[in-house]
Amino acid sequence: MTDTRFEVRLNQRLADDFDQVARASGLSRAEVFRRAIALYKTVKQEEGQQVHVILRSKDGAERELVNF
Repeated sequence: MTDTRFEVRLNQRLADDFDQVARASGLSRAEVFRRAIALYKTVKQEEGQQVHVILRSKDGAERELVNF
């Protein structure tokens, strides 16, 4: 498999958020992008199946993502 290079233009706020996620996770920008795409693909594959996307914290608090 050959790699494909992407150039993505982000406004400053989104670029700052993107960098903050990379720094906080200790991951490269490329790895954050790959994981974001994988998560989005998973959610989109389930679209229309009446599936709920729930974020659950370690303390058990839950938050449902809507209109994803």
